[in-house]
Amino acid sequence: MSFGALVFVIGAALMLPGASANGQSPRAPDCTDWRECRQMVESALEAGEVEHAQDLAWRAVQRGPKDDSDLMFLLARAQSRSGRPHDALVMIRRLAERGVRTEADTHPDLERMRALDAWPETEAIVARVNAGEPAKPVMAAAAANGKPTRGRTAEPAATSAAAANAGAASGGPASGSAGTSPAVVPFGANETLRFSAERFVAAGLAYDAVSHRFVYGDRDGRKLRVVGVGLDHAVDLVRAESAGFFNVRALDIDTRRGDLWVVSASENGSAAALHRLQLVSGRPLAAVPLVGDLLPLWPVDLTVTDGGAVLVLDRGGKLLRLRPGSSTPEALVPLNLEGATSVTASGENVMFVAARNGISRVDLASKTVTALGSPKDISLSGFERLRRYRGGLVGLQADADGSRRVVRLELTANSRRVRRATAYDTRFDAAAGPIALAVSGDEVSLITGGPDPSGSVAVPSAAGTPAELSVHRLRLR
Repeated sequence: MSFGALVFVIGAALMLPGASANGQSPRAPDCTDWRECRQMVESALEAGEVEHAQDLAWRAVQRGPKDDSDLMFLLARAQSRSGRPHDALVMIRRLAERGVRTEADTHPDLERMRALDAWPETEAIVARVNAGEPAKPVMAAAAANGKPTRGRTAEPAATSAAAANAGAASGGPASGSAGTSPAVVPFGANETLRFSAERFVAAGLAYDAVSHRFVYGDRDGRKLRVVGVGLDHAVDLVRAESAGFFNVRALDIDTRRGDLWVVSASENGSAAALHRLQLVSGRPLAAVPLVGDLLPLWPVDLTVTDGGAVLVLDRGGKLLRLRPGSSTPEALVPLNLEGATSVTASGENVMFVAARNGISRVDLASKTVTALGSPKDISLSGFERLRRYRGGLVGLQADADGSRRVVRLELTANSRRVRRATAYDTRFDAAAGPIALAVSGDEVSLITGGPDPSGSVAVPSAAGTPAELSVHRLRLR
């Protein structure tokens, strides 16, 4: 599927209660193999247990062969039956655009989906594919409307003198202090994806590679929203009324378990909680209050390790962890960092924390916090967002004028020092407001609730006013 197709949105999911106070809320009976899951979905649909069918269908897609069309169609059926017709439409459109023939136009389980106003457009694609004709190229259609924009093909940093000159022409180095000069290269496959949404303050971004959608936090709106394939605007995934959010502060996906984790906190830091949600639907599964000595708390970032531990970073440098299966968050080694901004994990015991004056390497096994080393001409100050990437790091770093640029940091084998820094030529000015960043594979995605960084999109100042906003999708390799 083309990236340009990702200008559309998954519809709102059915919100169900059921979050527990201890993080151990029971789940529907699970299946151990994708074939078993598929069989159990059919049985649940036949019995009218549509929520159970939805959960099982999602597990089947997760555990089955990658992009299996039969499992995706099964999930669409369960989505439509369980009150998620927009999600079903997204799945059917994905299949049609891949040239997969389906019974989407006749299957009784998809009746709710076909009642949607947006169905005729997808129906036309389904009809063409079922007739043996190619699906209409989505990128070409979107480009005709002036929506996606592509950047240049990336060149190797070590051999591109023109790239270094481009960096100087666009405002100089991308580091937080004058005189530093990481290599500057263009992005490959740089796209700006437009969508309609209410104005918001970005508070976390994640990309779900299974459902091909972005999930982002609306801090002051106290909700999560989604944008993906299907329509042309963002919609709510889950609100405070059902999830019990305070102001949303950060989020991340546990890709191995299909969970979405969110941290929320009140403005004065006197109340905070961790929330576990079902990724595919936004259904609340558990709420873990952060209490006692963990307060006050002003979370600035959250990340999930491969092992399932949830890490929360406070702006004052406090670092918390919730172990898998536990209902009691714990405070980790004191960081004593000024202006902490972001945390990312490398394994279960090593993590990197960005702060105003640099990046620190935290080793939980030895309980040590050391500054990440770097060559003299590379500054590590000013990183607002930080994520792991191919044994190194990638993040959003601020210049002295407040503009931001994506920078990749390649580390030495022992991960204690930066070997090389590469800055990329897309810049976001200070007026863009808070920017959330996510990494999936070799792609970086960024979203902001402020004005478009190019200045081409005027965003109304009134909160809640519809506006055209952007997701920036950037390929590093």
